[in-house]
Amino acid sequence: MGKETTRNSNFEFLRIVAMLAITLCHFVARKYILSGDIPIRWISVMLVDFWGLGDCLFFGITSWYLCMSNPTGKKAFRRVWQLEKQLWFYAIGIFAVLAILQFGFGLYPFFASKGALAKAGLSSVAPVISELWWYPTAYVLFVLLHPFINACLRACGERIHRGLALSAFAIWGVIPFFPLNMKLSVFLFLYQYVMLSYVRWYHDDLLRSRRLKTMLLAVGLGVGICFDSVMAVAGAIGKLGRNYTYMSQPWSFPSLFVALGLLMWAYQREESHSKAINIMASATLAPYVITKYTPLTLAVKHWIDELTAGMNAGFGLMLNVVLILVMFMLCIAIDLVRQALFRVTVDRKPGAWFAVVWDCMENRAKPAISEKWARIVQG
Repeated sequence: MGKETTRNSNFEFLRIVAMLAITLCHFVARKYILSGDIPIRWISVMLVDFWGLGDCLFFGITSWYLCMSNPTGKKAFRRVWQLEKQLWFYAIGIFAVLAILQFGFGLYPFFASKGALAKAGLSSVAPVISELWWYPTAYVLFVLLHPFINACLRACGERIHRGLALSAFAIWGVIPFFPLNMKLSVFLFLYQYVMLSYVRWYHDDLLRSRRLKTMLLAVGLGVGICFDSVMAVAGAIGKLGRNYTYMSQPWSFPSLFVALGLLMWAYQREESHSKAINIMASATLAPYVITKYTPLTLAVKHWIDELTAGMNAGFGLMLNVVLILVMFMLCIAIDLVRQALFRVTVDRKPGAWFAVVWDCMENRAKPAISEKWARIVQG
């Protein structure tokens, strides 16, 4: 393996911002969104609704680099293996800790029944297949398909690629309220990748345009915030649900415009390298996988509600946000410990385990399967 290049901190900073937006969405209490106090309701909606931008931006940063890579099956499986190790660590680790806290110390009923305990245990052993978290599952599927997607998009040429990108944007990017089968899945990643790869491959001039960057940010934020503000003030979000807003949909054009504008901002700035930012950004998946482990998610929401119960709405919301920020930083710290632990255990010789398995598959399993297949075909 070649020496890993230092990451551009402009993009790594955006990775932190994206995950913070996602975490805020998950834990700002719904009671503030339903508050009779219009300013509190508006602030709550603004904090919550940027999760669509967060999802779009977080994957957009990954896509930005994948677009210009030379994908192969080996690279795809190596990426999956690196992620799978982290997911096992957190899934099995969180399950074990929660089970001990509940059954050993009687701290909190994280698992409502034995059935819930068994289901959580099985999901933790196979987090990707069980879709314990939607994002890692979608990412794994995308990475495995990426070599074929890239080859197909390259083969179809600029004109057809442009038509596909524009058609996808017209169908899913413009119309609010109706997702048209779009949901949080690998399909969302394919949709975003088709559009971003087109711009990356054929219009670097547009990506360097400061005027276009400003326009995308202004239009995206302007439309998204104004539209969601009307919905918030009218109290429609509490009745219709958060999906009936523009900024909460990562496939809608306000989120796409702002995400692309921020990527252009990072691209146009002089490349920077901040060790602190890069280290923190390397741990940004942890706040998601830790806090979105369903039994723990429900418990955290319950504790936040209890801590803010009876408070003035303004102070309660402020404390709610502070608790989220503390939780975010705690998760980052936990992952830094996890990285240090991995460096002296499973990653002591980076890539060694994967190399052994891949060599076995390529030099032993593949020839054996090919030979048997040839015999079947020949009858």
